[in-house]
Amino acid sequence: MSYLVLARKWRPQTFEDLVGQEAIARILKNAITQNKVAHAYIFSGPRGVGKTTTARILAKALNCVSGPTPDPCGKCQSCMEVTDGSSMDVSEIDGASNTGVDNIRDLRERVRYAPSGSRHKVYIIDEAHMLSTSAFNALLKTLEEPPPHVIFVLATTEPKKIPPTVLSRCQHLPFKRISGQKIKERLKFISNADGIKATDSALEMIARAADGSMRDSLTILDQIASFSEDITESEIKDLLGITDIETLSRLSSSVIEGDRKGIINIISDLTNTGADLKAFTKDLLQFIRDLLIARIAGETENVIDLSEEESSAINKLKDKTSEEHLAVILSELIKAEPGIRSAFYPRIALEMTLIRLSMLSHLKSVNEVLRIISGEVNSPQPALSNKTRFFANAQEDRSKEACNNRNVLQGSSLSDIWNTVIEKIDETNHPLYSKLNEGSVSFGDSEIKIVFNGGLSVHAESVKENIPLIKKVVQDISGRNVSISVETVEVKSVSKKDLKEDARNNPIIKEALELFEGRIVDVIPNSKVQSPFETPEG
Repeated sequence: MSYLVLARKWRPQTFEDLVGQEAIARILKNAITQNKVAHAYIFSGPRGVGKTTTARILAKALNCVSGPTPDPCGKCQSCMEVTDGSSMDVSEIDGASNTGVDNIRDLRERVRYAPSGSRHKVYIIDEAHMLSTSAFNALLKTLEEPPPHVIFVLATTEPKKIPPTVLSRCQHLPFKRISGQKIKERLKFISNADGIKATDSALEMIARAADGSMRDSLTILDQIASFSEDITESEIKDLLGITDIETLSRLSSSVIEGDRKGIINIISDLTNTGADLKAFTKDLLQFIRDLLIARIAGETENVIDLSEEESSAINKLKDKTSEEHLAVILSELIKAEPGIRSAFYPRIALEMTLIRLSMLSHLKSVNEVLRIISGEVNSPQPALSNKTRFFANAQEDRSKEACNNRNVLQGSSLSDIWNTVIEKIDETNHPLYSKLNEGSVSFGDSEIKIVFNGGLSVHAESVKENIPLIKKVVQDISGRNVSISVETVEVKSVSKKDLKEDARNNPIIKEALELFEGRIVDVIPNSKVQSPFETPEG
């Protein structure tokens, strides 16, 4: 007997054997138990997740000698014929090669006849979305009201291509991708049963490469088993070009931290080992995506399907950066991936993309820059250089000299002494000093007017309450009795939409956007500093 590949040898024969499709298995078992089996089903989902296999198990369950039963025996003649594909009453039709109306007419003729030796005739139409529109139309009446002994199962990977008129006549059961953990567990069971030696990390890499398809994972395992008796991580990497998690983690860390030398060295190592950089870019995209999801969700368990090694690597990295930083990296990688895939020199394209992304580590968000400008960020001050210390000491000396010679200011104009006035106020009432700095001050011969614009008008009441203190300080310094008034001016509000439009039309901002291929995410009006794209009147 010729060799039977693992995907066929270990094909599930009962509903309990189905991996990752427990909900669908339960629906079908209950339908059989309650005698509520529909006349037509649509099984949709990715490749290799068990659609056709489930249709065969359903056929065995309906025609088993001890049935209909949710647990077919697998030993009676009917079950064995379905298993080896020789049953006259279970027909598997390839929708890709039977697309015409004539094929469906022939099917309609055969449907009329009773089963040869079973309870039901089961027609399994694989890749049903390949049927032509005319073929679907010809099938409609039969699909809606088939003879009582006929069951239709339409299997497809593209349910969107199935006409709504067909969908409405069938029960739709969507199959999902199988998780990497369940694929790994199944591979481990099969490896032990077949005497295949494989490490856990190797099985994890196979499960990741299968992308949710059990059939693909068994095909890969079959291929690797022919290459080596002891399957390890290195064999998987050499044959499939899959990148290990450690490399992905190190490269991601280099991009996040701005380590450009590390980026060059890692890509150089990948190139020297013959790695497929186009496939590597896809793996990197997936890793950054998982990192972003973990950063947002705060955990990886029950959120994304990760192996223990992947989860450990992501947990170490997720606190090194922000969601915004990762979102920009992922967005730019998605944009660059088609170019890397089609590039004549993919190494250069990948290097330049990652180096450019690494520069994001030195950039600050607009909000952070605005906080720094407005003095709201109280970061620790770095050690002063000798030169800086000299100028700081000189400034301190000048301040002392000004304080010691205030009597010289008597007779000066109010505008000349105002800075000295608010410095004096700062010594005893710093909050008042800060509020006075927010206002616009004008001077007369014996009058000081303080005006607060727009949102700064909240300071007006507090300043009014402290007018006696301000008067006293002015009198102490200048020897003059002055009147002080506090006023507020309402500023016409401007919508963010208008601000964004003004920003887009500003030549400086427009040039910056073109230079850095950027876009305006948000506009925050600054109440203290006039916008460069506003007119003096506005």
